[in-house]
Amino acid sequence: MVKVSTIILFLLFLIVFISDEKTMPKTEAKDCHKTWNFKRENRCREDCRNQYNGMGLCDLYTAPSVPKQCFCAYKC
Repeated sequence: MVKVSTIILFLLFLIVFISDEKTMPKTEAKDCHKTWNFKRENRCREDCRNQYNGMGLCDLYTAPSVPKQCFCAYKC
């Protein structure tokens, strides 16, 4: 009789624990982007990493009159 009640209590505990996990909402960080003009490629990557904890990519090929841009992608 003790084994049966122990098994029933264990099963009830599992049911409550499993149903509790499913009802908790889970959220993920979204990707955000920033751009700005830059002078040096290394500075672009460093600024992105330091200011936004992201990855910076430099636009190295632009028209002569267009300033070069730093594209920073980070989790927000």
